[in-house]
Amino acid sequence: MHTEEIKFPSEGLNCAGTVYRPDGEGPFPAVLLSHGFGAVRGMRNIPEVATALASSGILALAIDFRFLGDSEGEPRQQVLPDAQRQDLRNALTYLESRDDVDAARIGLWGTSFSGGQSIQVAAFDRRVKVLVAQVPATDLYRQIRFSAPPEQRKIIDDAIASEYGRRFRGEPPATMKLADTADAQSVFGPESYEWATHNGAEHPQFHNAVTISSLQEAVQTAPGDYIEAVAPTPLLIIMADPDKTVAIDYTKDAFDRAGGPKKLIAIKGLHYDAYDKPETLKEATEAARTWFVEHLAPSQP
Repeated sequence: MHTEEIKFPSEGLNCAGTVYRPDGEGPFPAVLLSHGFGAVRGMRNIPEVATALASSGILALAIDFRFLGDSEGEPRQQVLPDAQRQDLRNALTYLESRDDVDAARIGLWGTSFSGGQSIQVAAFDRRVKVLVAQVPATDLYRQIRFSAPPEQRKIIDDAIASEYGRRFRGEPPATMKLADTADAQSVFGPESYEWATHNGAEHPQFHNAVTISSLQEAVQTAPGDYIEAVAPTPLLIIMADPDKTVAIDYTKDAFDRAGGPKKLIAIKGLHYDAYDKPETLKEATEAARTWFVEHLAPSQP
């Protein structure tokens, strides 16, 4: 296996990516991997999943969404669902264009926020032949509006309301930390603080912040509403239990409504254990690798 740093165009901007290419000539089946809310492609567990796939003969492409990481786009630190879904579609087109990729055997893997967005992409883009959604945010609309603690909902609602005037006056967008201590306001709260802190230290491209206007977009997303349309694409959902970051009741409901073939794996642990806890990371990585190997196997003559 070897890696290659690439750029691909997405709506007039260049997105950064890392290709994990198996040994041999190809063409190989391929999987597109995307990161969570405000994250970057080098953060665990994306390299681990990509390496496992390449070691199994599957080319993997991990990307940074526009406005984040090494990708272009201003203002920085925007998480825009429509833009991210378009980035995924453009990355799929890039994979199709490569001589070492079998365009008839392309899969999609997303985690957390992009796990949900990947469900919506796969529901309408039949180029996706296999889907893995890890700890996916399937319904932030209902989670924030009806399930989040009132104090956290108020933080987000007040921040969104405060941004309208700034945008009207043409001022630069305000930002909020993704995670902070319990005595400070942040998007995800203290539950995510350790994750944000050590990733900020390890990955200079990652910044513990997101634009307030991104929150306005994110709280309206409910990609699980489209999950029935994913079938007959094989679907694997890897869920953390208990997950204190995304509400797993919505994940279970979405899975129940999905058509087959489908599989739900509940790994014991919290949301970030799938990234940072070695045994949980290994379990989630192996589950994804096995699903892609099974469903992206070479066509029989």
